[in-house]
Amino acid sequence: MKPRYLHGLLACLFILAQMGHAAETVMVGNTTGQSRVAQGPADVGVDMGACRFSMPLLQDQWLQFNAPDLIFIASRQRPDPSSAPHLWQAPTSSGYEWNFATSANRNQPWFGMMCENLGSFSSLTTQPPADDTIELQLLREANDRKCPATLTENGWRPTALAGDSQTYTFESLQGAKSSGFIIGYHPPHQPQFSRIAFCLMQGEQVLIGAAESGSAIPLAISAAGFEQIKTAVRSIAFE
Repeated sequence: MKPRYLHGLLACLFILAQMGHAAETVMVGNTTGQSRVAQGPADVGVDMGACRFSMPLLQDQWLQFNAPDLIFIASRQRPDPSSAPHLWQAPTSSGYEWNFATSANRNQPWFGMMCENLGSFSSLTTQPPADDTIELQLLREANDRKCPATLTENGWRPTALAGDSQTYTFESLQGAKSSGFIIGYHPPHQPQFSRIAFCLMQGEQVLIGAAESGSAIPLAISAAGFEQIKTAVRSIAFE
């Protein structure tokens, strides 16, 4: 074999080897053999019980599984648990009221996720839910506020719970096995987002996502940060 052909072959093999090791595969969950933390670049499989999906993590992106919630954070270093975004819960008559909050770095792109059953909503679809207990009705009301849109024959449409249309950006999301939307709240004519929510429906399961402040000082996520969040959410592929 001539030297120049050998050199070219070795160069191709090197490139293929680099591509093969560009991203490792990590399974995130709470059972034996699964990791609680994943760092990009990596191809990540997520086991949240009824919600199982995969998503790629890019450089400087993290996933933290806390059981039952999952946190996505764009950060060069592993987030400090004392100041990282987290799930906040409070007991109610119907179970727990919850949201995702952060106490630091309010312009950092991040979001939290929870898995819920479609029967725990009353307005995600146009099909009316069956009458049930007061506790379930209260749970549905809380979940409807977290997912303020309805899937109609003409696609996803915000409900009145979404608020004034001048204060948010709404976009439908369509995956191979899921359908949903993302909504980013911002002051009128300003590109900084103070709150972000998304919901992805796959069969009887709903993945609820949110990024919120948790205090009187709102988030200040840039338009570029919102695009990074949308890209991550769009990459979620259900099994």
